[in-house]
Amino acid sequence: MKLPIKIALIGTGVYILLELILLLAGLNHQREVILLALGANSLILLIVVALSILINFNRNKQGGLSMIADLKVGIAAAAVYSLLVSSFLFLYFSTLDPTYPEMRKEQILTGLQDKEAIAELDKQMEANPDTYAGKSSDDIQEMNHNNVEHMLSAGTVFPLSLFSLLLLGMIYSFFIMAFNRMILSKL
Repeated sequence: MKLPIKIALIGTGVYILLELILLLAGLNHQREVILLALGANSLILLIVVALSILINFNRNKQGGLSMIADLKVGIAAAAVYSLLVSSFLFLYFSTLDPTYPEMRKEQILTGLQDKEAIAELDKQMEANPDTYAGKSSDDIQEMNHNNVEHMLSAGTVFPLSLFSLLLLGMIYSFFIMAFNRMILSKL
């Protein structure tokens, strides 16, 4: 098995283990834990891409690897990680914790119906009348409600997480490749 795939499988296993621990501990519905899990997902992706590029570069240093070869390895690791984690998230939201999207929808919708949130929306509408032309506060709240309903479905989570993780993986690959070529390879 190729190096980027091995590293991506290990990283995916670590992330899935983290999510399952949070689920079993009952912490998966707390907002702070959700943000920490999202940060852990990004950090694991960064580590997967970095390890793939750096180990491959050091293994083949004498062969004179090109920058494109480094990018290919990093993006391959990011693609495998993204596909596996996105598939897991789809399964997570559809079978492992089907109550999470509903609970999260209720939290967001409760926050949108808060008097302070409505007052803030009215201030924004007064400050930017061109942006909200022809719309009332109730129309904006209904649009937000529909957006929340759509964005938190398991079918929407898969493509959004896949796209965002792939994009993040490509960005990480470019930065790590540049950092490796400019700084680390000179040491």
